Amino acid sequence: MTLRTRSAQAPSRTGSVQGIPLDSLSPLDRRLLERAVALGRRGWGRVHPNPMVGAVVARDGSVIAEAHHGELGGPHAEGRALAELAGEAVGATLYTSLEPCRHWGRTPPCTEAIVGGGVARVVYWAADPNPEAGGGGEWLRGRGVRVEGPFGEEGEWAAENPLFHHRIAAAADLRPRPYLALKLAMSADRKIAPSGGRRVWLTGPEARAEVHRLRAGFGAIMVGTGTWQADNPALTARGAVAPPRPPIPVLLDRRAEAKPELRALGNRLRRAIVVTKPSARGPLRQRLRGRAEVVAVPNGPGGLDLFRVLGSLGERGVESVLCEGGGVLGASLLAQGLVDRLYLFVAPMVIGPGGVEAFPSPISAGGDVVGSFAGWRQRLEPVGFGNDTLIVLDREV
Repeated sequence: MTLRTRSAQAPSRTGSVQGIPLDSLSPLDRRLLERAVALGRRGWGRVHPNPMVGAVVARDGSVIAEAHHGELGGPHAEGRALAELAGEAVGATLYTSLEPCRHWGRTPPCTEAIVGGGVARVVYWAADPNPEAGGGGEWLRGRGVRVEGPFGEEGEWAAENPLFHHRIAAAADLRPRPYLALKLAMSADRKIAPSGGRRVWLTGPEARAEVHRLRAGFGAIMVGTGTWQADNPALTARGAVAPPRPPIPVLLDRRAEAKPELRALGNRLRRAIVVTKPSARGPLRQRLRGRAEVVAVPNGPGGLDLFRVLGSLGERGVESVLCEGGGVLGASLLAQGLVDRLYLFVAPMVIGPGGVEAFPSPISAGGDVVGSFAGWRQRLEPVGFGNDTLIVLDREV
């Protein structure tokens, strides 16, 4: 994992908070800070609504302990790493992906563990946007700890902890909209299916396993009518990451065609939500007979009012949604400015003329499918899964 470099003179493209340029760090400090950020990613799907955090403790350039925040309500990364040392952290340097917290929540403050452990220096990457927990860096400085951070800028920090940053930003909103990510699998020429819409697997097993890992981090998985009618997906998160609360399946069904035998319905651990128009709510509710909660929203341009759909989910405590298509729903969400992140799984194949376009956009053509269109930014490095490539794009605020 490599943190991207921003020069000391470069302004933030979003006007957001900026930290110290990464170039000011020594190669060793940067490598260990990158290690802390990479460790933090292991908490995906397990720690929400807390942030993902990793920590590394080093002395004389050698790592003596490392940890990540692994469970909601469990010890934080800094506390776990220091606990491994049993008092042997005196004079050491702590590298952490997030500013150490200074408040009592489900666990004691990390700042007190740092001072109590005798840590001499703290290097942290991202500032903590939580007004209740932030300010740990200054607290530590006031107690004689040498503190360096934050580094980079706010948009980069949010890209690593998107759900956490969205939750903090939405806290002041009385009717917050859930964070919405759109996932699409496509060919190198931006097609999601061959001519005629015939369903085929575009990506390999490694990419599909990554989709299940991503699902585990979201509060809900949403699909449009065309997708659930064609694929009858279970919309579960299977694999190595077992989320404490399984994501809620959300099916959009403007024409009230859902049947009770759909695989996404009837799971007692994660009651599905089916969204339809007001006039169809009663009959659909009767047909599904408790296998799903039926929610009604007015119609909007070309279908259900998608802003109202997300608002209804937010009212039910859903803080994040992963939309898995199809292309029509994805294009509508993009056109209305409701998508915060794009997960583009690109397969090394060309479908050619007549194939179904992923969505109308000025993404450049060609085998790389780079995020070059206005209003979006590629902050995370592309990642390979088997023969496929995952490209992540974040909407500029």
